[in-house]
Amino acid sequence: MGNCFRSALKQKEEELKSVKDSLTEMETFYKETLHEARSALKQEEGQIESLEDRLIKMCTYQKNLYEARSALTQKDQELKSLKDRMTEMETLYKEKLHEARSALKQKDEELKSVRDRVAPDLTLSIKTGDTESMNNPVSKTKLTEMYNKLKLLQWPKIKDHLKSNAVNREFTRDLTQKMFKDAAEEMERKKKQIDEVFGLIENSSGLTPQKVKEFRQLTIHSLQMNLYHSRKEDLLQSPFLDDEAQYSQDVMENFRLLASECYWLGCLMALNNPPLQPDWENHVPGMDAWDIFPRNIKSV
Repeated sequence: MGNCFRSALKQKEEELKSVKDSLTEMETFYKETLHEARSALKQEEGQIESLEDRLIKMCTYQKNLYEARSALTQKDQELKSLKDRMTEMETLYKEKLHEARSALKQKDEELKSVRDRVAPDLTLSIKTGDTESMNNPVSKTKLTEMYNKLKLLQWPKIKDHLKSNAVNREFTRDLTQKMFKDAAEEMERKKKQIDEVFGLIENSSGLTPQKVKEFRQLTIHSLQMNLYHSRKEDLLQSPFLDDEAQYSQDVMENFRLLASECYWLGCLMALNNPPLQPDWENHVPGMDAWDIFPRNIKSV
């Protein structure tokens, strides 16, 4: 009986060992399977992360592509706008160039007309320097005579009217000087315009500097003659006083007469070669405080 018990125990031990071995094999198998599953899962996770990275890059690329296309569209619009402006500017410049050429052609024709009329006498005058040899109503001698007429004949009559109406002497003196000054400045502006035209002519016409100088002097002389034959009142800007309402009609008429005479004569004197003006700096009034006109005129 003891042998039977041992035999049964041994059999049970062998069965237990077999079960343990089976469990060990199963555990090993499951561990290997679990390891493989984890490895596969990790690999899948890596692939998913890589896919996510690619998706992010694709989204970024698409965003950049959209921004690039938007920027390109904006640049195209800016380029079109710039081309339109350049076309407008080109059209404007062509029009201005055409106007300048037309004006230059007109000036050439006017110069030719003036030259044909007075060139012989004036050319001789320029070459000899004898401006008084011409029968010239605006020569220095004639201008001096006109100034003396204004000072000695016209001014005393105007002065009496102003004094009888208690007009301020300093104001009258300042007005007189202002008219001569304004006239000189306006004529200087016109001479600069003439110089600009003759600068273009000298650069494009092929004329010698001496010829250009002669034609320029002809043009200034023509302007001087036009002013000489103009109505003096038409040259005076209106209003020429800041507060005309404070003066009576009689006073305003005398102010206007004085101002127009001074402005007209100032224009003619400023166009002389060389320009002339009353010698304000060396003027010493005489016994009469209303003696506001200098004794002499001088070259500027």
